[in-house]
Amino acid sequence: MDAQSLYPMNICYRYFDLEGFFASCARLGLHSAELWLCPQHVLVNGQFSEGPERLLRLMDAYGVRLACLCGEQNNPKPNNIAARGELLTGNTRSYFEKVIDLAQATSCPKVLVTPGWNYYDEPVDHARKRSVTMLRGLADYAAERGVDLVLESIWTKSSEVGPDIASLALIKELVNRDNLLVTIDFGAMSAAGETVDDWFEAFGDDVAHCHFVDGTPTGHMPWGHGELDMLESLRAFERHGYRGGFSLEYVHPMSFRDPESYIRETRELYEDCLDQLAHGKNSRPEKEER
Repeated sequence: MDAQSLYPMNICYRYFDLEGFFASCARLGLHSAELWLCPQHVLVNGQFSEGPERLLRLMDAYGVRLACLCGEQNNPKPNNIAARGELLTGNTRSYFEKVIDLAQATSCPKVLVTPGWNYYDEPVDHARKRSVTMLRGLADYAAERGVDLVLESIWTKSSEVGPDIASLALIKELVNRDNLLVTIDFGAMSAAGETVDDWFEAFGDDVAHCHFVDGTPTGHMPWGHGELDMLESLRAFERHGYRGGFSLEYVHPMSFRDPESYIRETRELYEDCLDQLAHGKNSRPEKEER
């Protein structure tokens, strides 16, 4: 782990132009990013996809590579992995195929997926079955293009299809594709009362990505503004030989006005933690008041 394992994510730059996000990454000295595909930044939907040219130009101009693409897929977005009905299912499949194509065109190795969300007027198993079918097809499509899918859990306030390790492990087993890996999302993990160690014990080397956020214990907050322990979390990743990155999916509105300052603050906390790990220290970094 080093500073380049931190991946800024444009989700907290939603009120800035996409080039402003890339420029911010360069100023922060962070050269990998996770790109959230909001239409204001990159327009992709089930019928149309912006080409890769603008992204490739920005990547080259600012020296930033894309480590993961994250499509819009939470309820009530139309791109539901567990969609019900021919029209919505076809739209979802088309959308994610376009995202995977964009990943291939930009040499981005991963596309983040969720299990999708269920309707309350059906058994959860029915939605989970649809999720498995969709993920199996998308994994095959992605494998042909050299792309991995990284599946994250979603807390029960949004979906009951895959809110915890047990349900996600079942989905992964049923999909049964080598390029379907997993993402630890600190928000969903904390909501389920799980730990980083629990995830590695369940999935081992298939843990390939992380949405690395603070919370109380949830909330997708910038680090240092919740109650989670960055140092102990990083110590757990180090124990398990994690080789992926730490994506800063800051969704809390506190970060929207001045996202760069919060990511700079996170980098300082992160580097402090790495220094403590290198020197075998146990103390938690002090929080700074803003």
